[in-house]
Amino acid sequence: MSKIFKPFSLTTLGTRTAVVVGAAMLTTTIYASTQQPLASEVQAAKASRISLQQAINIAAKKSSGLLMSASFDHDDDKAQGGVYEMEFVTSSRNYEIKIDAMNGRVISTDVERLDSDDLVDYKALKQAKIDVKQAMKIAEKQSGGRVIEIEFKNDRDYSDHASYYEADILKGNSIIWLNVDANTGSVFNNKFKK
Repeated sequence: MSKIFKPFSLTTLGTRTAVVVGAAMLTTTIYASTQQPLASEVQAAKASRISLQQAINIAAKKSSGLLMSASFDHDDDKAQGGVYEMEFVTSSRNYEIKIDAMNGRVISTDVERLDSDDLVDYKALKQAKIDVKQAMKIAEKQSGGRVIEIEFKNDRDYSDHASYYEADILKGNSIIWLNVDANTGSVFNNKFKK
């Protein structure tokens, strides 16, 4: 090789190496950042001092109607350590109540009028044979974990299950997702969120 091509070859090799290493670092960073929110959610849910069931009982005293959903939000800015968000519905109102997951304090209560889509869901929930608390017990028994989120669904995503509850369950260092049929109580479509 001539003296002209030697520096060119080393520079080209160095550039290629830098590009490959940079791409690998970017891929690792992207993968780590997509895993981070779930790890944070698991850690915060494990550290919460109030269970979802306790939060539901506290929120029920501040609202009326049927419980439509209850969820844990680990990065809500209103409370360090996370909050539970409950949604209760009546034939005309929607109540959203936030409970501090560390001490059980009511953080906020919002009341809104029901829109037409919410009214359809309310009517389906009212006809369901299994309520949210029963669905939570079924999900926890099936999984051996602790429900941290549950929501009534009336979207007909599953042909055999017109109305169902979608539950997130904390088990060890994982979150399991499963569905409970709102009329039969059967469990279906279990998945790990990782």
